[in-house]
Amino acid sequence: MSARRAVDRFLPREGEPHIYSVGELISELGELLSGEFPSVLVQGEITDCRRSPGGHIYFRLKDAKAQLQVVFFASKVSRSRVEIQNGIHVQVEGPISVYAARGDMQLNAERIQPVGLGALQAQFEALKKKLQDEGLFAEERKRELPSYPTRIAIVTSLTGAAIQDMIRILRQRAAYARITVAPVRVQGIGAAQEIAAAIALVNEWGEADVLIVGRGGGSLEDLWAFNEEIVVRAIVASRIPVVSAVGHESDFTLADLAADVRAATPTHAAQQVVAHKDETCRRLLDMTKHARDRLLREIQRDRRHLQGLQSHHALRKPHGMVNDGIQSLDHVRERLVGALENWAVHRRRGLQGADATLRAHAPARIVERMRERLLGLSHRAAGSASGALARCRAEIAGGERLLESYDYRGVLRRGYALVWSENEDRLVNRAAGLRPGTPVHVQFQDGRAHAQVTRVEPESTASGSPGASGEETP
Repeated sequence: MSARRAVDRFLPREGEPHIYSVGELISELGELLSGEFPSVLVQGEITDCRRSPGGHIYFRLKDAKAQLQVVFFASKVSRSRVEIQNGIHVQVEGPISVYAARGDMQLNAERIQPVGLGALQAQFEALKKKLQDEGLFAEERKRELPSYPTRIAIVTSLTGAAIQDMIRILRQRAAYARITVAPVRVQGIGAAQEIAAAIALVNEWGEADVLIVGRGGGSLEDLWAFNEEIVVRAIVASRIPVVSAVGHESDFTLADLAADVRAATPTHAAQQVVAHKDETCRRLLDMTKHARDRLLREIQRDRRHLQGLQSHHALRKPHGMVNDGIQSLDHVRERLVGALENWAVHRRRGLQGADATLRAHAPARIVERMRERLLGLSHRAAGSASGALARCRAEIAGGERLLESYDYRGVLRRGYALVWSENEDRLVNRAAGLRPGTPVHVQFQDGRAHAQVTRVEPESTASGSPGASGEETP
């Protein structure tokens, strides 16, 4: 649909005005824009950048006059090698559409490219700082290459001159080594993912002694795959030592910082991985010469020592030395036998004393002594118990007799009587406390009598006539 025909759709016909709903109008505008601008290339500065939980990126593209809303869907983000951030000047390619929910015109980004070398350099420096802060470029985590690797893996493109140079150098310097190539794309969209996957695949294979990752020279844009974060992290995660060989000597990538060894060129990488056979032969010859010279020196030293032994006076009369040695041996034997006998006698006496001590403290003897002691203690305890029991019985009998002597009933049985007060709360033991007419109670052995005092006589008068007690029986 041409722009003119699209505009004509909005013009009301004469006599027939058309009223649009909001949705209809926005839909018509969307069709108009998508029909007229199926794909545009817009340049500007990124601002108001934000990422949604679903991985989509939303930002505005601005210049000095206007701003344009841009949406970069997650499916496109995963294939992009540009780090989207505020302040970067980019070129965005894609169709123009209208977001009906808000009535906003927006650009659906299909491809985003930084504008100029400065933008790529800024992105390079930002990612370099981030990974450096994580410690991915630390020297202490880097490993040494094996001295004589027998299997070498290479991650690079099969179509470049770099692979041919590396294979040629490796064959010249170490024909014994086996070379395995993991072919990948080394530039363009998706190259970084292929390189990282190939590094992981070689590690999973696990047969390589050393891994070369690289490509030939090119511009910063051509080498950008080796500046991608996914490649750097794959190199750091490699269990196999990695040699980075990217571009020429002046080229420098983040892969160079992450690798265990950085080679200036792919050719230099092959030279670093294996030593030249001529150099190896020279080292072997040097080692052989050094070993031969050392052996000759040791042989010469031992020959002089042997000559000195041959001229020694002790070897001139060996029989005399042997006889002296035999005599010394006899003396030593005699001293040893005497010392052993003394030692044996001393040990025997010690054992005898220990045996006597053990016999004296034998458990059976100790038990017998304890049994005899227990029997004696038992007899003593029985005698002591019998005596104590007799004494207790005698004491009880005496106490019984004493109690019987104190019992007033015994006195009553002998003919005596007890005189109680009228209330029977006390005994009357003095006549002075009585008055004529005072009632009293007289207790006998077999009963009580109630009486009344008629006369009270002092002791001197009463003692003359026992019958004049002054009491009468009622």
